[in-house]
Amino acid sequence: TKGGCLKSRSAAGSMEDLQALGYEYRDGRLLEVDSDKGFAFKDQAHYDKLADAVLAYVTTLLESEGGLTQILLPLDSDDGPQCPVYVSDNLKEADRVLLLIQGSGRVRVGVWGCALCINKDLQQGTMLPFIKKALEHEYGVIVLNPNHNQDNGTAVPGSETPDRHVAYVWEHLVCGMCKKDAPVDLIAHSNGGWATLQFLGAHEDAAGRIDRIVFTDSYHSDQEVRNLQPAAISLLRDRSVNYVPHEAPLGTPVSEYVSLGHHMTQASKGCRCLSAETLDHASTNHASLTA
Repeated sequence: TKGGCLKSRSAAGSMEDLQALGYEYRDGRLLEVDSDKGFAFKDQAHYDKLADAVLAYVTTLLESEGGLTQILLPLDSDDGPQCPVYVSDNLKEADRVLLLIQGSGRVRVGVWGCALCINKDLQQGTMLPFIKKALEHEYGVIVLNPNHNQDNGTAVPGSETPDRHVAYVWEHLVCGMCKKDAPVDLIAHSNGGWATLQFLGAHEDAAGRIDRIVFTDSYHSDQEVRNLQPAAISLLRDRSVNYVPHEAPLGTPVSEYVSLGHHMTQASKGCRCLSAETLDHASTNHASLTA
């Protein structure tokens, strides 16, 4: 679903929204208010409201726990449709930069999988562990928001599609704000991998600045790979890896696998595919964190 993000609220305000629906987060787990019971499905309307409240709550944590700052895109635009992204305070002076790119669907900025946030915990469902680990290693961090393509039916300039959003962030934040010689690493999940390949196909110079890419069950195909120039093909082949749904021990090379019912092959991805030791699509993210 594409559309406007929920307006940012305080963590306390967002928690109140969750509590009004009968739940709250304690130690990163969604539990019933005044109980240690986890989520139990009531009906679709309640679930949808709860999911929206969860996404809004995670957005507040990007600032309160991740220490990030919101930037509205397009830059220098005071009105009209806008898309929020989140960056670390050290972005301009960091010697290395990390971009975090989520997949498509209900998820919004900072979330890998909404269902994981509801049924498991925030450690597995959000980007917060990645942000904290990156900051510990003195990375500058940019959390992209590729699904926020419009507000109230009006397209966000520069972020009309996920791949255009990636391109805008690259041009205006990576090239416009970061140190010119700072190499860039990417973590891209699902449709975020497709958006990355689309971006690389149209911006061949970017491949030289990208040091490494970690895909997590990326949904790019051999068609996108064939559209790449030699530098980007080399980036995929030599400096990229794709953690995929598989039962083999973590890091085991995988030549073919099944993702959400779709048969996939390493040959079509143009990069090494390794087992995430889980069959769950969204859980491939947290698995890659420990690799």
